[in-house]
Amino acid sequence: MQNVLIYDDRLASAEYTPTHPFKPVRAKLFIELLHRYFNIYDDRFVMKTPEPLDEELLYLFHDREYIDLLKKAERGEFAPEMIQAGLGTEENPIFRGMFQLALAIAGGTHQGALLLAEGAARAVFDPLSGLHHAGRMHASGFCYINDVDIAIADLVRKGRRIAYIDIDVHHGDGVQEAFYATDRVLFISLHESGETLFPGTGFETEIGVGEGRGYNVNIPFRAGTDDEVYLSAFEAIVPPLVDHFGADVVFAQIGADTHKDDKLAHLNLTSNGYKQVVSRINELSPRIMAMGGGGYNVYKTAALWTLAWSALVGKDPEDKFTGLVGGMMYGPEADAGSLEDLPFVLEGREKELCAEQAGRVVEYLKKTVFPIHGL
Repeated sequence: MQNVLIYDDRLASAEYTPTHPFKPVRAKLFIELLHRYFNIYDDRFVMKTPEPLDEELLYLFHDREYIDLLKKAERGEFAPEMIQAGLGTEENPIFRGMFQLALAIAGGTHQGALLLAEGAARAVFDPLSGLHHAGRMHASGFCYINDVDIAIADLVRKGRRIAYIDIDVHHGDGVQEAFYATDRVLFISLHESGETLFPGTGFETEIGVGEGRGYNVNIPFRAGTDDEVYLSAFEAIVPPLVDHFGADVVFAQIGADTHKDDKLAHLNLTSNGYKQVVSRINELSPRIMAMGGGGYNVYKTAALWTLAWSALVGKDPEDKFTGLVGGMMYGPEADAGSLEDLPFVLEGREKELCAEQAGRVVEYLKKTVFPIHGL
């Protein structure tokens, strides 16, 4: 079964503002690394250009009034309601082509989801997707349209069971909002605690309501958490729940901003921990829709996505330029060469505090969520 990469060079060339930390060019750097480390012309690999989403699908999650504001903003019109909707801020600036960009990204996610639901692919990766902060009536966290919610909602109404696993360093609050009261979607978000990081939500006590009670799972980590603590909590909670739930498709938001060199967060994961987590998610998934999400060290993000692709397709990267004089260099000198990091282990009292918090969260979830699932 084929592995599909969804990519458009035009979308990767978009820019919010020159100084904005969200850089779609990360995806272009990732494609360059794929050419370096993989034979992307292998017959098991397909690259598809995303098509803009049918606008009617937006209303599977978003309110029409909000979408109308987005269209007005793109045309250069102003309405006081835009401020309340999070538009025109430093975080979510108004720029030419913003609505069309968001529509194309959402179209790519939906396109990938349909390929998986129809059995035409086993794994799909869209590095530009995974805009998990956008709310029903507002932009947030660099996200204008929640492509994740729309694609999942469409599959759910078609009878599919969906597990959503979010390893972005920021809590997937927009996805939690959409599915907080349903048992048709298993939502799991692993992230830096809202006590120290945007959006300030995603505590372990947020476990869903009504039919959704026990189907919303949050694992907030203390700032400073390293590979060892993160992987231990992941293994304790995620595999048992995902295995028991029996999803038809797993959506995985694999943001690379958990990395220790990311400038917008405070976790200490390395390439080793990141690849292990993506590999485990892939093993748990009958079919997987992987989405790029966050990552604000653009070179490190591209490298981590390359390792993620390796995990998804089950093939180790092979540097075709090794040993060549004047061979290809990549990024700043500190990031040139290997995709992998040197090992990093947190030590001392900070390590103890990180382990204690993760342990408390795991025990809480085992006492409150696991019994709902008969675990």
